[in-house]
Amino acid sequence: MSIRQISLNQFSGFNQSELSFSPGINVLIGVNGSSKSHLMKLIYSVWKTAESHGKTQQRDFETHLKTKLAGVFKPENDELRRLVRRAPGQRKASVALCGDNHNISFNISTQSSLTLTQYQVGGDSSTIFIPSREALAMYEGFVQAYQNRELSFDETYFDLCMALSGSALKGPRGKDAAALAGPLEEILGGKVRLEGNRFKVKLKSGDMEAHLLSEGLRKIASLVHLISNGSLREQSVLFWDEPEANLNPRLVIQLVKTLVKLAERGVQIILASHDYLLTHELSLLCEYEKSAVGMNFISLTPGEDGLTCSSGATLAELDNNPILDEFAAHYDREQLLFTE
Repeated sequence: MSIRQISLNQFSGFNQSELSFSPGINVLIGVNGSSKSHLMKLIYSVWKTAESHGKTQQRDFETHLKTKLAGVFKPENDELRRLVRRAPGQRKASVALCGDNHNISFNISTQSSLTLTQYQVGGDSSTIFIPSREALAMYEGFVQAYQNRELSFDETYFDLCMALSGSALKGPRGKDAAALAGPLEEILGGKVRLEGNRFKVKLKSGDMEAHLLSEGLRKIASLVHLISNGSLREQSVLFWDEPEANLNPRLVIQLVKTLVKLAERGVQIILASHDYLLTHELSLLCEYEKSAVGMNFISLTPGEDGLTCSSGATLAELDNNPILDEFAAHYDREQLLFTE
């Protein structure tokens, strides 16, 4: 149920932009504050609402979408007007999303009202958002606490914990999932299991609670379990904010291989990254290895008139690459120090 295109007008840092997505892997890059996470959260909110409430009437869907946006973005007092690009006077933001079977458009006014202008939802979908902070260690008791108390975590953490709650698949589907998760289990040194309300990794030396693993390994363990329980499956859409966070370079390389395998299985991936190694390894697959997985790199650059967007099948095709620019500046500083 892949996303094909989004049109944005006066939403967050966007003035007027139109972005297309590959059914394979899409990589968002840009400096901090360039609305990468906002873009992913926006698309996720719409697609997740379609997954959960796609068969409701338009007015009910409108209500559910407004609630989802408020839960994911966490604006003060749930006021969606804070998602409209800041400027004097009354304004509205317009969003139009087009996918394989979904076409959804809506406006958000500075009075915080949300109005659907197009509503076409068809087919089943599975949508996962992995935030930059891992969720495995907080899983125990988190769902109940989130439902019964006012927590500062946005709703992507709750949704992820709900996805993690599923048990491992069995039968032929379980074997396929196990084959995909196998290389990641080798990194962990064992299989991931949910026992009661706590995650453990089954090591040869004994069980290891998720809390005792490093944060980077907990992120890998989360991905293993999402694959094993079928949350990440064919026709799924995976959003991942800074997947490289707390991973050493060796794990980043293994992560790239797993992302490619997921895309080969029909999972559409949209991720935001600041990492040189992750982004360039993915780009090299298209530049030199001619990967069958479609790639799309999107650069978001802030300016006085809003964000400027450029895209390409490789990093070399982008108008602006802040990751490469900063590494080049680092090399220049090193050369200057050496010559001095």
